[in-house]
Amino acid sequence: MLALYHFGPVANSLTPLLCLLEKGAAFESRALDGRKWEHHDPEFRAINPEGTVPVLVHDRRVLRESTVINEYLDDILPDPPLRPSDPWERAEMRVLTKYVDEYFCPALTVLGAHGATAFASKIDKRVMAQRLANMPNEEVRRKWATISDAGFSDAELADARRRLGNCIARLETQLGDGRPWLMGGTYTLADIKWYSMAPALPRVMVQACNAVAAPATTAWLARMAERPAVAALPAYAPSR
Repeated sequence: MLALYHFGPVANSLTPLLCLLEKGAAFESRALDGRKWEHHDPEFRAINPEGTVPVLVHDRRVLRESTVINEYLDDILPDPPLRPSDPWERAEMRVLTKYVDEYFCPALTVLGAHGATAFASKIDKRVMAQRLANMPNEEVRRKWATISDAGFSDAELADARRRLGNCIARLETQLGDGRPWLMGGTYTLADIKWYSMAPALPRVMVQACNAVAAPATTAWLARMAERPAVAALPAYAPSR
């Protein structure tokens, strides 16, 4: 049995959700509401003491980290394959997914988290202090401490936008030869990983990510949106 614990179908939670849907796999969707702090409930912390999502449970074995989960899924659910068969191409695909984890995601997180400052700053300070004390993950704790106060500084926001500009440039270069997918003619886990973040770019980087400034990226986003698995993602949002 496969069970996936996740937030809504965006960012890191989207990564394994989309992989499972592309595989046509049977799985239990266990959506958690981050604004209700359900990922900090004792029941979930018993599964993942870090209190972070996504988490895949396969026959009582727990897997964390979205990119690792997808590689595992491609091993246990080989059809359709979502990694190149050629070892060099597979390595190049992993470089692309690594870039998202280490560069793209942290930059986008700054802007996304800053957008939640209004919500976080309204939480009673004593309640927030208790929440912060209950967050085992240092990076998450630091983010929430920042946005429950004044949010990120102008310099931090500007640097995040600069890094997102680099992400757009990398997409344009990768897709610039007219290829339909990031690894060429074959759809792979690289497309899934980049798509977990990239739909936010036209909204947060209006001047840099549009049909004129970034035509290859814009066309790739449109191709991704046409995939049936992508169209199915909204059904996996937490119930309100």
